[in-house]
Amino acid sequence: MKMMTLGIWIILSLTMPALTKAENDTIDIEKIKELKEFSHASGADKFSLYHHGNQVFRWDAPDCDSVKMNTASMVKSWTGLMIGILIDEGRIGSVEDKVCKYLPEWESACENDITIRHLLTMTSGLLRKKPSESVLAQDNMNAFVLQVKLDTMPESVFSYSNESVQLLGIIIERVCGKSANACFYDKLFEPLGMDSTQLWKDKSGNDVAYGGCQTTLEDAAQIGLLLRNKGSLEGKRIVSEKWIDQSLTGTTQASYYGYLWWIDKNTNSVAAMGDFGQMTIYFPDLDLIFVRQQSCNNADRTKNLNWMGPDFLNLVRSTVKTIEASDKKH
Repeated sequence: MKMMTLGIWIILSLTMPALTKAENDTIDIEKIKELKEFSHASGADKFSLYHHGNQVFRWDAPDCDSVKMNTASMVKSWTGLMIGILIDEGRIGSVEDKVCKYLPEWESACENDITIRHLLTMTSGLLRKKPSESVLAQDNMNAFVLQVKLDTMPESVFSYSNESVQLLGIIIERVCGKSANACFYDKLFEPLGMDSTQLWKDKSGNDVAYGGCQTTLEDAAQIGLLLRNKGSLEGKRIVSEKWIDQSLTGTTQASYYGYLWWIDKNTNSVAAMGDFGQMTIYFPDLDLIFVRQQSCNNADRTKNLNWMGPDFLNLVRSTVKTIEASDKKH
């Protein structure tokens, strides 16, 4: 059953209804109009804003009727949450567990003492590959990643790697004793009411943990709300607060990346992001969540996220009038 949100829906084709006094004191309607115009120009289909946990704005493009959202790499952050859940349950000992314990056939892991932390932080020694040479081009993605060789030594450098996250997906399957999709559903999707979400499969039927998950704007927002509430939602503890804090802490190799979450200290934001601007961004100091979908304008890869940067993040921030610290939260 879909979780309900409070607040007001403002749809492009309708006249904006009056905000409550509390919302009118904090939400900048003119900046929201500017964000709507920018989002439409940059190819978005939909976006939502949540303030203090309530949905205060929802926009749908008039020229795109797509309901489903392809998360692209946004799902990587969800895979990070799944690892945290399994650590909380004791099924995985800790992030310092050797990957060889779970994937003994991956020789590079056993030879180089790769840990789960290395995979979570993109520091395993697997460098980003050309699409044609990567897991993206494989019919059997699990078979491919279980034989992949390291490009450099673990912990020497941060490098964004789809292969690293697919390996985490296989660990999740082995620990849960079921498909990754079934495990995600039981421990994350169903408890959050994400009933329109499922992992994508490759041509061999393997569940894909690094990208391609099919969801909706509303379902994706539940992850943002989970982050906001430090691992709980509507009174249900999904993952520990400790894991949320660890996930949003950068590393020596990349202060801007945690456990599969992007961190921007300049705009005080953390984000799950994917190609063409599939994203969930949380601004803790504003108690603001922004969720964006782009499904209808993904043909031109030269425009892939070319608008993303501090100006955009600050535009989202500006929709809240006040910048008081999170003591206003809850």
